[in-house]
Amino acid sequence: MSDEQGSSAIERENAALRRRVAELEAAEAKLEALCSVSRAFIALIDRDGVVQEMFATLLSRSGRVESGCLALPMAAVVREDYLERCIGAIRESLATRTIASLEYPVRFGQDDVWCQAFCKPFTDDTVLWVAHDITAQRRLAYAQAELRDFQALVNSAPDGVCIASREGALFHANQAFRAMTGHGDGALGKSLFDLYRAEEVDQLAAVVQQCFEQGSWQGTLGLVQHDGRTIPCQVSMVALAAEAGRPPALATIARDLTPLYDAERERLALQEQVIQAQQATLRELSTPLVPLAEGVVAMPLIGALDRSRAQQAMEKLLDGIVLHQFHTAILDVTGVKDVDAESADALLRIARAARLLGAQLVLTGIGPDTAQTLVDLGVDLTGITTRSTLQSGIAHALAPRGGRRATSVPGAPALATRQRSPA
Repeated sequence: MSDEQGSSAIERENAALRRRVAELEAAEAKLEALCSVSRAFIALIDRDGVVQEMFATLLSRSGRVESGCLALPMAAVVREDYLERCIGAIRESLATRTIASLEYPVRFGQDDVWCQAFCKPFTDDTVLWVAHDITAQRRLAYAQAELRDFQALVNSAPDGVCIASREGALFHANQAFRAMTGHGDGALGKSLFDLYRAEEVDQLAAVVQQCFEQGSWQGTLGLVQHDGRTIPCQVSMVALAAEAGRPPALATIARDLTPLYDAERERLALQEQVIQAQQATLRELSTPLVPLAEGVVAMPLIGALDRSRAQQAMEKLLDGIVLHQFHTAILDVTGVKDVDAESADALLRIARAARLLGAQLVLTGIGPDTAQTLVDLGVDLTGITTRSTLQSGIAHALAPRGGRRATSVPGAPALATRQRSPA
């Protein structure tokens, strides 16, 4: 080959090299231009997680990534519990010669920034690592998930929940509220003021005003159902401020108090039944008939002797006299405190009623205070045998009558001769 031919070949090779250099420079310029507008983190990272080279992007120029971070291990920025995952993804990509991806958090000050990274083998020991900030997307996804959970919770809640405009027009209501009103899906679009009792409309208007001025309100209102019935509700209202183009609104939670009121009425009715049963039992126990011998019975009284109890004692004593043919009844008032005119009158009525049935009444347990009270009240005890103690009264009732000795009966100290006293 002549010198001229050799020179021409070299010139062509040089021209080709210059074109290749120009192409590479153009490609590098394009890469730099692309990186300059990218918000991603782009770097070459080796299999041990050490940054070998970092490309200048908007992220690196923003100051969030230090420019001099070459030879920086990922452990310096990646959260510790995700470090092994990142290095594992790099090594898997190098081993399989495929693109790997993962999400991981990066520490920036006190905050965690979540990134989504893609790594592709670049050399035998390094990968091209491209990571995008997905913190906002994750927050949005979490917010959407929370919103779905909240909507599911509201829709399945047993309490009625609705949202109305400031003017009162309903634009959201859960199933419970639709069922409470009886309007079903027709509840939407109705005015909040039409769903409560007419006499409470003025109060409701003041409540709505209070909510928008002070934030919330709680109280009881009557909710009018579709068929005209009114149910009592515990109502909580909260004002929702205008946000993101949404006008102010009013959220309402209404709880039907009917089951609670019904349960309270049942409880009170049951309580009243128990009280009545207890009172009946106490009355029964407080006026016992104690047979002492054939024809002789004792009735000890304890506590206050009011008109109701005196009537009960009289009825029980008279029934016993008729049923068992008692000829002598001992009425012991040792346990009766504060004998007054009403108590004294009750004792006289019992004595007169017993005499009408042919039985003699022996009044026992009259102490000094009771005797003084009866004298001061001018009570006439004519025809009534009195004794100071129950023992003396029993002895009097069981004493021999008409020359016959009393014989004993099981459970009694003596058996009195059956002999009626003159009425």
